[in-house]
Amino acid sequence: MTNQTSTKTTKTISEINHKLQDGTAVIMTAMEFKALVRAGKCPTLGEVDVVTTATRAIMSGTSAMLTLPLREIGKFTQVKELRINGVPCMSAFHSGNTDGLAEVVINGTEESLDNNGRYGGGHVLRTLVERKPVDVECILDGARRVHLSLTLDEMPFARYYTYRNGFQNYTGFTNIKNSPSYQAKPFSIFSCRPIPPLGGVAVSGSGEMNPLENDRSFQVMRPGIRIFVNDAPGNLVGYGTRALKGHACLSTTADMFTMDPQYMGGFKTSCGVEVTSSVSVPFPILNSEILNGLAECLDENIHIPIADFSDRIALGKVPYSEVWKGRPLEVEFDFERCIGCSFQCQAEYYCPMGAISWQNKTIDQDLCVACGACTGNCLGGAFKGKGREPRRGVGEIDLFGQVMPIIFRQSNRFRSEHLALLLKERLVNGKFLFLDTDMECKAW
Repeated sequence: MTNQTSTKTTKTISEINHKLQDGTAVIMTAMEFKALVRAGKCPTLGEVDVVTTATRAIMSGTSAMLTLPLREIGKFTQVKELRINGVPCMSAFHSGNTDGLAEVVINGTEESLDNNGRYGGGHVLRTLVERKPVDVECILDGARRVHLSLTLDEMPFARYYTYRNGFQNYTGFTNIKNSPSYQAKPFSIFSCRPIPPLGGVAVSGSGEMNPLENDRSFQVMRPGIRIFVNDAPGNLVGYGTRALKGHACLSTTADMFTMDPQYMGGFKTSCGVEVTSSVSVPFPILNSEILNGLAECLDENIHIPIADFSDRIALGKVPYSEVWKGRPLEVEFDFERCIGCSFQCQAEYYCPMGAISWQNKTIDQDLCVACGACTGNCLGGAFKGKGREPRRGVGEIDLFGQVMPIIFRQSNRFRSEHLALLLKERLVNGKFLFLDTDMECKAW
């Protein structure tokens, strides 16, 4: 690749916006850019203008602020308790208001009181974005009860807030020590069921797709930039809670009305409910530091620590290339191998997204996050990583000379890559511009 601007050492946001507007900008997904790097053809500053990144995974720190029209105008001044589909919400309603509106906060990891730990706030948020009705139950002042059905489009305000999302890197977990503490309580948000000694490893992290991994010097990820949350326009608020050096995370916000449900939702673990979200970030290539950060961020260069469930202390590490390179990014169902379990379909029971229907013999690919739980729990071997042999799951890692199967993936690389492609299409079509400023990105 060569052109007249390949010798430039810096660019500005205005220059890139102008190229986006006149259709001359060179835009690449992270997958395309890194393929060139591996081929020894890393683009220069003048040969690429924007690179799109994304991650989709469990993101515990997720909530939403909703305004609910209770149709009780002038009849109450305070909401005492409120649940949506059985999930308790925190009321932000101020005493004295009589407009019939209730402002509530729902947490993605809050469990329903009616579903035995298998349904929570993350499920409610996806249901709303799917434009399906939810049941609202509330106790008003004077102990009066209101019960009604609402959809997202009936709510005047619905905003998604995340306070620790898109972790720069995370830890994989396994049962190596088989400690008494784990034997006594073998439940974890990092697994769908108890894991026997050396029985497999659970992994998290989108590796080279992750926006924060691609921006370790924080040249791009600064407060206020425009991003996409669950494929909807949003903003980066700043660092997230629990952010540490080398282990950063993000706080984001976006309106829910244009979100795509396939990039979000509730998630079941052996320790209760979790929530999945996604973040997409376009990287304006303004200087060599941004370019080099993207080029160095390859799966083979990023290591995931592996820790024991009992104490979360890292015992070793493996590169993300062992997690993702050549591994199936999707899971498929082989109907002919289904043995029709008479009591309980284990694949259906342990599916964290509820994507499997034993009765219908189907897997809902819009819900499926290709975590691999079904491949290890189906007694007949009817579920497998796409393109792999039955019972071979979704991959293996080599730890201390021991080959261990990957039995649970809490990040969805398939949809991470798809989000990066969707973001590129927006840029190509002129549907996205960076904040209109001549100032270069500055580190936090």
